[in-house]
Amino acid sequence: MALLRQSLDGQLPSPPVDVNRFVVVPREASAQDVPHNDATLPSFFIYLVNILAKGVINQFINECGANPKAADPIGVFAAQIFSHWDFSWRGESIIDILVAKLRVACPVLFGSRGNDTTERGRRALGWKKDGPSWVPEQNHNDRMAGLGAGFAAISLRDFSKASNKANPFPPTNYWRAFACIVNCPAGEISNTQLVVLRSMIDGHEQRFLNFYGNAALAALRLALVEFPKRAPANSPAAGSLRALADILRSDGGLVLA
Repeated sequence: MALLRQSLDGQLPSPPVDVNRFVVVPREASAQDVPHNDATLPSFFIYLVNILAKGVINQFINECGANPKAADPIGVFAAQIFSHWDFSWRGESIIDILVAKLRVACPVLFGSRGNDTTERGRRALGWKKDGPSWVPEQNHNDRMAGLGAGFAAISLRDFSKASNKANPFPPTNYWRAFACIVNCPAGEISNTQLVVLRSMIDGHEQRFLNFYGNAALAALRLALVEFPKRAPANSPAAGSLRALADILRSDGGLVLA
């Protein structure tokens, strides 16, 4: 965090860069008294934020595939940085930089669909290549599981008790990603979607319920009971979703069926 501050306060000078190049929606100067209200920020600061975002994504991939709950402290760190007022621009977070990397790494979170067995489909679903060949399916699934868990860890943070901080990536983003997957037509459901959906839920279901109450309960029933019925026959990932419903019932008393 000290390095980020130094890149902003002139201790580590660098040329200015137009920040609208790095956010989804261009921003006008704020009428409020906010930090960094000019059109530019130091390029070294943007570079550091970019490196930080890459690190967060890599940690999700490397640490959270087998253990989705490991995503939580990483999500806390990311939320702390991207909600920090001193690192905002024109009154809003620049978490767009992190979200852009998530969109590339795990497109199904943003509505992308495809067939796991075709070249075009794999590109649409975020499969990686190792040289000329696609990575093994298990490697892909582990990667997607880590990213799904990471997305949940960032988007289901509770800022209700945080003073002078706004949630940089509120739960509506989780709901939107969730809906993009479970509303997929039966003939277009992919194994990748099933893997990502499970990791979004496992270990994060209570926060989802805290935010959305009965609506979340209905969404979980759809995701873990109804959605697997529309998945390809004999899909192991669909079976894993059904198994998660059983786990939530036995461990937490959450009855969905």
